[in-house]
Amino acid sequence: MTQHESKITDPKVVVEGVSKHFMRRDEELPVLEDIDLAVKPGEFVCILGPSGCGKSTLLNIVAGFEKPSAGRVTIEGEEVTGPDPRRVFVFQEYGIFPWASVWDNVALGLRNMTDKRKQQETVEHYINLVGLGGFESSYPRELSGGMKQRVEVARALAVSPDVIYMDEPFGALDSLTRLTMRAELIRIWQAEEKTILFVTHDVDESIQLAERIVVISDRPGRIAEVVDVDLPHPRDLGSPEYGQIKNRLYELLGVSNVV
Repeated sequence: MTQHESKITDPKVVVEGVSKHFMRRDEELPVLEDIDLAVKPGEFVCILGPSGCGKSTLLNIVAGFEKPSAGRVTIEGEEVTGPDPRRVFVFQEYGIFPWASVWDNVALGLRNMTDKRKQQETVEHYINLVGLGGFESSYPRELSGGMKQRVEVARALAVSPDVIYMDEPFGALDSLTRLTMRAELIRIWQAEEKTILFVTHDVDESIQLAERIVVISDRPGRIAEVVDVDLPHPRDLGSPEYGQIKNRLYELLGVSNVV
């Protein structure tokens, strides 16, 4: 049992000895080195690190879009060898289709359902869950950035995934909209109890969202520390406990005397 698995007796996701090297101009470029991690069912985990540290590569490996150079990833004991329809990926750039309405975008993953009444109920449920009731017939060009991101979250949830991967999904939004979307994501996560792996380079975002924060060092990325965030939601950004966690994260990232 690895260092970061030891506290989890029945993990959902297990990353064992994962390393990743890319070739560049006939030279091997190490991106990730010997990553060990376990995530329990229904847990919200943030992967935090500076730009270029390999955190998105790690998420892509867990999701099956990249193959590790060494090590392996298992989900519920089954090795990940490629993308799986039971798990979904939410990107930073909007992945919704501009020619489709909100309803059609959310219904995309349910298009093969034979029970059309169940399909209708499912789509309506998740549109309402993300706060887009009344916008079913709207098109992406008629929506704000935050509303487009809500459509993508609703579409991801509608297929009832057991794991959701999110790669800086709020990075393109303005600061106030990001705060709103973080609160909305926590509300949805608490209601749906999905396992979420969320990549970010934003220290405050990681503290506001995660139960645990996996801090990745600069390239080649290694796990510097896994930080527990034992704070109730909604989190008090001015509390001493919040400040202590923030200071610790900055220390791990090599930034001192910032807060």
